[in-house]
Amino acid sequence: MTRRKAAPANPWHVVPAIKTAEEALAATDERLASLPSALPPEHARRAVLEGAIAALRSSGKPIPADIGRQAVDAYTAALVPMSEREALTTAVASLKRHLAYLRTVHTEPVLSSLAERLDALMNEVRDITATHGRLVDGEAAIDAGPDAVEAFTRLRAIVRELDTLRATQREVMRDVVDPGVLNAIYASGQDQFAYVPLKPLPADVMRVIAGTRRRSVAFLLFAAESGRHWLPTSVDELTAEASGAVDIGRADDGSARSSFTNH
Repeated sequence: MTRRKAAPANPWHVVPAIKTAEEALAATDERLASLPSALPPEHARRAVLEGAIAALRSSGKPIPADIGRQAVDAYTAALVPMSEREALTTAVASLKRHLAYLRTVHTEPVLSSLAERLDALMNEVRDITATHGRLVDGEAAIDAGPDAVEAFTRLRAIVRELDTLRATQREVMRDVVDPGVLNAIYASGQDQFAYVPLKPLPADVMRVIAGTRRRSVAFLLFAAESGRHWLPTSVDELTAEASGAVDIGRADDGSARSSFTNH
């Protein structure tokens, strides 16, 4: 059975400019964190003066003839670490703003890569179903034989991949879309299924969307067979789909036979 490559650990890294900026940010942040503490230049200058005055008062030692030079040297020496810290702090803030901009500009290729991965997973599920039938649970797989058990094991692995994929999708969206808008879309399931306003989702599917039931192999089969399981490839595509939700419909009351076990 062919194994397809998993989605990248960081979805934004499909955009080279974002990958470069994130790596630069991490390196700069690490360098900033490693800097030792240092006196501000004015404190360093005053420490030289106060030290000379304290020596004069306690032991009568004269103020050095080059006290001005010593004070200036202390001030200048303290400027070096302060300037390095200022440069790194400013760079970190600038890189964070730049990353926010890049993510807004390059959301589409990132989501497109996730959508391609979702399509590949759904195709794999349909291939398994075509070969082994609807392996809704382990018992059905055992009854169908060793090859079916292996196929069912793969289906369970795909469920975990799907969980990761959807979590990644939401992570990407969270960076570029207003949270209130996202919450409404997530509640209706329109980030996972198309045509929700025209064809409301069954109750058991809505329970998964609401988070009261985990994704399962049965959910995976429904998603693949429905032809409606999708991942929007841009913010505009997602909001256009959701904008039609004047009435998103309502799921059945659960009295109907489960859509997970009957198709």
